[in-house]
Amino acid sequence: MNKLSSISSIVLAFLIHTACQSPVKQGEKTTGENAQEELKTEQKGITFNDGQLSKNLEFTSGHTDTIGFSVHIPDSVHILVKSPMDTANIRISQLLFPNGTSDGPFGKELLYQFSDTGQYYLTINENKMVGNAYTGPYEVEILPMD
Repeated sequence: MNKLSSISSIVLAFLIHTACQSPVKQGEKTTGENAQEELKTEQKGITFNDGQLSKNLEFTSGHTDTIGFSVHIPDSVHILVKSPMDTANIRISQLLFPNGTSDGPFGKELLYQFSDTGQYYLTINENKMVGNAYTGPYEVEILPMD
C-alpha cells in the first residue's frame, strides 16, 4: 500500500507540473526567438507591420491602398514607390500619423524624420490632376537614412 501511495504521489506531481506548463504550438516561436526578432525589428527602427522593409502590391485604378508601418525608434527614412513603368500615375497621397493628423500629398518619394514612435499609414493612389489611369504592380520600400 505504501508503494502504491508513493507511485500515486509521483504521478500526481508530474500531472500538476505538466498542466502548469504553457505548451508551444507547432510553428510558434519560443521566448528566445521572439527576443531575437524584436531586436532585429528595433535595429531597423521603422518597418512595415510584417517586419519587412519592402512590399510588393497590385494597384487598381480608382482605388486607394492603405499600408501600415511601425516606427519602433524615431528615425529618418526615404520611402519610395516604384512601378515597372516610371511614368505610371501612382504616388504617396498621404502620411497618416498615430494622433490622427495627416500630411501630403507627396510624389513617388518621401523623405521624413519621424520624431514619435507608433503606428503610421501611407495612402497610395493616382494623382487625379494628371488623369492617366494606372493598374498594375508596384513596390513600396523603406530605406533607413544614416
